[in-house]
Amino acid sequence: MSNIKMISLLTKLIEKTDQGKVLWEQTEARDQFQAAFPDYAVRLSVRNRLIGDPDYILSVFNKDGNMIEEVSDVDLKSDLSTSYSAMKNLHLAARRKAMGVDTALDRLLAELDKTGDDL
Repeated sequence: MSNIKMISLLTKLIEKTDQGKVLWEQTEARDQFQAAFPDYAVRLSVRNRLIGDPDYILSVFNKDGNMIEEVSDVDLKSDLSTSYSAMKNLHLAARRKAMGVDTALDRLLAELDKTGDDL
């Protein structure tokens, strides 16, 4: 199986997520995040192993909710040597977006600035 298109999808997701142009949301599963597009959705999840680093999984779903393609960082490794770090970093970025981390930190910092020394 050729992974070229999945690598291209991963690369574009990273680029657009870094630009703030992909709306990531939490799913019903822990450590799984989704970005919806008009006819498809992508999900990024983590599969923990008993030993070693977890696997990062990128899945593509059609508008009916059926998974039509799935690839892990391990699957991509032969074609993309940085697949593990790329998928791990995208997962962390997707998590931050979905959980609203930057907004929370901005509000906390603003509150701390407003209250001065009295906490």
